[in-house]
Amino acid sequence: CAMACPYGVRYLNEEERVVEKCTLCDQITAAGGLPQCVIQCGGRARFFGDLDKGIESFEAPAIGYDVDRSYDNLYTGNRITVGELAKEYSDSDVYKLPNAGNEPSFAYILRDRKWQG
Repeated sequence: CAMACPYGVRYLNEEERVVEKCTLCDQITAAGGLPQCVIQCGGRARFFGDLDKGIESFEAPAIGYDVDRSYDNLYTGNRITVGELAKEYSDSDVYKLPNAGNEPSFAYILRDRKWQG
């Protein structure tokens, strides 16, 4: 039973009566690849990285961006970073969801919008 995940990652664990959560394709990222949600994002709006290394180092496949990069293996091939694409931003433009004991790891860069978090 898939739970609103287009990749079928989330499923109902009937024994424990919980929905298993996404692992961000840890088997792929451990080998240096990108999670499927980043690879498959048609809007090229998802990037993946380590917040300790800075948001500007987050990566996505270079395919679909207006840069001179040839098509390569989407798992380990040509990539583009947020730092290569994003306009300058300050720490005041970066928002995270409040920590309600779940230690959220997503960060959002917003300009000219009010954070609704």
